[in-house]
Amino acid sequence: MSLAGRRILLTRPEEQSARLLSLLVAEGADARLFPVMRIAPEPAAQARLAEAAVCADWLVFVSPTAIDQAWPHLQGRLPVSARLACVGASSARKLAALSGRDVLHPQDGNDSEALLALPELAAIAGQRFLIVRGSGGRPLLAETLASRGARVDFAEIYRREDGEPDWSLLQPPLPDAIVVTSSEMAAQLFRLAGSARTTTLQCLLYCVPHPRIAEQLAGLGASRIMTTRADDAALVAGLREWFSRHP
Repeated sequence: MSLAGRRILLTRPEEQSARLLSLLVAEGADARLFPVMRIAPEPAAQARLAEAAVCADWLVFVSPTAIDQAWPHLQGRLPVSARLACVGASSARKLAALSGRDVLHPQDGNDSEALLALPELAAIAGQRFLIVRGSGGRPLLAETLASRGARVDFAEIYRREDGEPDWSLLQPPLPDAIVVTSSEMAAQLFRLAGSARTTTLQCLLYCVPHPRIAEQLAGLGASRIMTTRADDAALVAGLREWFSRHP
């Protein structure tokens, strides 16, 4: 078990970390929650979601969190005619299981660019898209759909707030790795840490599921970054491989 005894920190919100935590523990890792953000619902936007969905030809969910926050308000009220799309495969599996419907998603890649490259989204003039997400986020998806003639609206049904990581976990001996699964989490980690902890953070090994996150961390001064595919099992496999080669 190449992860036996390895101290690994998870920066996701606590409610999103259970599966990854259990997989790491099963590998013998000393995995700890280190949430740099928490998810806060937007009740008014959630209450309007089903009504907004009625008018949409497509519902696009940008993350598993978007699905978790939206589904209680869509269950039993999902428009029959609306098609479903997700940015990543893990989100698509989750949504397909909940809805019992096919979900359009990229087979290769797990970002807006990969979704937009699918032929189903090439000729969409006049179609209505409702993008279900948290407040803010990348504009690329909406801007590209609109440039193709689609009508785009947002359902921003949650917001991200500061988490409360246990900074004592960065005391020596330092963790063997830290898992960061979004660019927002990378920026949040360094912002919350402040200048006094920056050097420590720059020394750590980071495990990330997308090159864009790696670029963000590199820009913040991190030099040891490994990139895997974008699901929990792939993150664990990547860490296992890394430590098998770097005992």
